[in-house]
This record gives sequence, structure tokens and C-alpha cells, in this order.
Amino acid sequence: MESFEQLDDLIRRCQRGEQAAFEAVFVQYQPRLRFYVRRLASSLDHTDDLLQDIWVKVIRKVKTLRDPRAFTAWLYKIARNEVISRARLKDPWVGLSSEHLESFGSEEEPDFSHEDAAAVHQGLDRLKAPHKEILTLFFLEEMSYKDIALVLDIHLGTVRSRLFHAKHSLRKELEKSHE
Repeated sequence: MESFEQLDDLIRRCQRGEQAAFEAVFVQYQPRLRFYVRRLASSLDHTDDLLQDIWVKVIRKVKTLRDPRAFTAWLYKIARNEVISRARLKDPWVGLSSEHLESFGSEEEPDFSHEDAAAVHQGLDRLKAPHKEILTLFFLEEMSYKDIALVLDIHLGTVRSRLFHAKHSLRKELEKSHE
């Protein structure tokens, strides 16, 4: 991944409309974005169409991005919103309120190792969408709590709470697979 200064320069060039800069951003982010969208939208068809719509929005809206260093969180928020809007048409899901989730955040966070990646990915596939999404952003995309909060449009405390519960759900799935 490029440094903040390189990303800042690249995004500013995109904002000026330089095609080579857009191509560089696309090459850098497309594989990770594809993985995220597939993980988030496993029940949706036409991932390529979805990704194309995401990139069109990025190209059209990049000039509105005030802080180029926030590009990654901004990109993932656009992707998330696009996936959710398509999913609502197909199968709307109702999440818990932020207040409800924050009430669980006071417990000690359990240890979680990165061992056995194949089992973790299989466990992730069996989780509910909100848990799968937050674990993907945190562990696989290596986003900070702050960036996750921006992408999901939730409070920092809610990020902590959702991660806590998602880790517990994943742990249960992994324990089931070892029985």
C-alpha cells in the first residue's frame, strides 16, 4: 500500500481528472474492493456490475472528497452503500440499533488469533451480514476503528461493540467446525 503522501498526490491528480491516476487507483484498490464486495454481497449476483457502478460513482464524486487521505474509507463507504441499496431490493435485513449494540461494549474483549485462515474464512461465510462485514473491514482490510465508523456511518463505540459480538459469533462458528 502506498504512503499517505503518495495516496494524497494520486487522489489530487484524480480530482484534476488525470486518467493515469484513476487507472493507478483502480489497479491498487480493485482486488481488495472486489473481495470486500463479494464478502459483503455473497447473496447478490453480478459482482462485476456492482463494482462497475461503484467505480462510476467514485469517478463522478472524487472531486467532492475534501481529505484525499480519507479516500480508502470513502471508497468503502460508497461500496457498502451500493451493496446495501441493491440488497434491500432483494432481501432487506434489519439490524440492531446503535444504542442496543453500545450497551454490550463494556465487557472485556476476548483474544483472537489469525491462525488457520481457511477455517476463519469458512466461519465468516456462515455469519450474518453485519458480523461478516465488520470482521472483514477490521481483519482483512485492516481498517482502523475510526475508518470502520466512517464506512458504516456509526459511532466508534458501536464499532467496538459490533466487533466484540462478531468475534464471539465467529468463535462459536469455529468451535462448531472443530467438534
